[in-house]
Amino acid sequence: MNAISRMRKRSSTYSWMSACTVLLIAVLGQGVMGIASAQESFPSRPIRLIVGLAPGGMADQAARLLAPGLSRVLGQPVLVENRVGANGSIAARQVADAPADGYTLMVVLDGSLIVGPAMNPVTPFDPVKDFRPLFKLIEAPLTIVAHPGLTATTLADLLRERTGAKNATTTITTSYHYGSAGIGSSGHLAGEYLKQLSGLPWQHVAYKGAADAMRDTLSGQIPLMIASVGTSLAHVRAGKLKSLAVTSPQRLSSMPEVPTVAELASLAPPLKDFNVQAWAALVAPAALPQALSQILQDATAKALAEPQLAERFAAIGAVLAPMAGAALARQIETELVQWRQVISRAQLRSE
Repeated sequence: MNAISRMRKRSSTYSWMSACTVLLIAVLGQGVMGIASAQESFPSRPIRLIVGLAPGGMADQAARLLAPGLSRVLGQPVLVENRVGANGSIAARQVADAPADGYTLMVVLDGSLIVGPAMNPVTPFDPVKDFRPLFKLIEAPLTIVAHPGLTATTLADLLRERTGAKNATTTITTSYHYGSAGIGSSGHLAGEYLKQLSGLPWQHVAYKGAADAMRDTLSGQIPLMIASVGTSLAHVRAGKLKSLAVTSPQRLSSMPEVPTVAELASLAPPLKDFNVQAWAALVAPAALPQALSQILQDATAKALAEPQLAERFAAIGAVLAPMAGAALARQIETELVQWRQVISRAQLRSE
């Protein structure tokens, strides 16, 4: 092959490679433009907002209060769907497996997202790896309530009764029973955590729901219950129950006379940072692109800023607790470690 032929062949090869390069760049460019276009037009159809718990509960109410404002901000209907089963695990798995396109989201409680996996190693989802945390919506403080027949008027009274000296050689330990909505409920775990930090000798009584536990506390069948403020506030105001403490870090405007658990650190120093609250958050499948995540976070922040929303959440015993993205992810990881430790020490198992 002479020099001219070799040059022609080399030129032909370069031309073919250049054509392929141009074509590849064009295809990639169209793909990038397509993704950008999809993100710019998001959302272009209704968004499904999944709730894994029954209608009327805190997760369901949070979703239904959020949905109208989110719909107004995004310009598309936001449709709440209840998919009940296995304390939210079934719905969580379905959301984790859904296309990560921003059209399937979930309002989830800490009890379903964190406590469930902490108690049950075979929960069908990973709370850290399977979801992209978008926005924390609300917190719901708990309160320790007692039947009026109980002599104690504050949690401090119970703590002082942990060991009462009878004489120089004998001590008396006063033990109480407290009810909750069931094994692994916020009330149950708050009680176990308080017991571990303070040495309070009380025993848990598990009910099938908050309503059953409340009924027996009101009747005096059990002396104490740890419940959401929303569940118990009306009974406290009516004088049917008395509130001994709240589990939030600050006192509540709805019952300012009731001390926080953390205020009792002089009686039990480990209580100084006590803060146990149920909360609800908005999450999406883990692979959701950052651009769509940002759109949804911004929209949620705007929806929560609507003036009347804080009052509506207050009516169900919750307070707005906006927290986006990375900060929420850190809280999930921190609480997962915390509750695994509490559950392990208490030797709890899911039923």
